Amino acid sequence: MSAEEIDFGTRVICDFCGEEWTGRPESGGLLFGSKAVCPTCAPALERDIARYHEEHFVKGRCPDGMPFAAWVLDLRGGNNKIRILTGNDARDYMQRRG
Repeated sequence: MSAEEIDFGTRVICDFCGEEWTGRPESGGLLFGSKAVCPTCAPALERDIARYHEEHFVKGRCPDGMPFAAWVLDLRGGNNKIRILTGNDARDYMQRRG
């Protein structure tokens, strides 16, 4: 299977709104499934999570006083990469996952 891999290094971008958080001091946010949700997006998402009873998808919350960006980098443990699958490779991958 072929895939493109992009290493973001120390960059942190909200997986919901796409806003850059690299080096910013603000704390807050959460991990929803595998998605890092910034302090700006988290309050609205929290309301939707409660409304749809999806609390079990919240895998973590940024500790008070810890910058969101630092927390996300810590969660990723040095693997700040994304993989992009396209065309038949993506379809085949999804079919194998069931």
